[in-house]
Amino acid sequence: MIPVMQWEAKKMGWSNEDEFYEDLSIAQTIPGPIAFNTAIMVGKRVAGIPGALLAGIAVVLPPFFAIVAVASVIKPLSNNIYVRGFLKGCYAAVIGLVFNVFYGLIKKQKWTIFKVVIVAAGVILLILNSDFLIPVFAGVLFFLYFKGVE
Repeated sequence: MIPVMQWEAKKMGWSNEDEFYEDLSIAQTIPGPIAFNTAIMVGKRVAGIPGALLAGIAVVLPPFFAIVAVASVIKPLSNNIYVRGFLKGCYAAVIGLVFNVFYGLIKKQKWTIFKVVIVAAGVILLILNSDFLIPVFAGVLFFLYFKGVE
């Protein structure tokens, strides 16, 4: 949903690329679904609190109804080889879309040696033991943001 939201926000003139990535970065630090948080951030930027509320509702309702409709159609066909192949293709497309957003965020960062070392250390720690997700995430946030690193 994020690439579509970015395209729509840019097309409608609600935010440029830098503003959208700023909203997306903030939305990632807030607990909850990133698409929902991003919609609220963009809605607030455009129309204040009413815009945030409407954006939150607008981003939740269509997927909810679409999921209910698609699930009711796919459930009886879940053993069909073509349906399973289609779902695997959808999975691959989602990975590509997420990578595109991730690449945009990485490209906009101002990287320093310190940031690279901290992020690499966090990734290595998570690869070695994923049980430490919250402490590693908190540690990386602490070193990157609370230490005042640009």
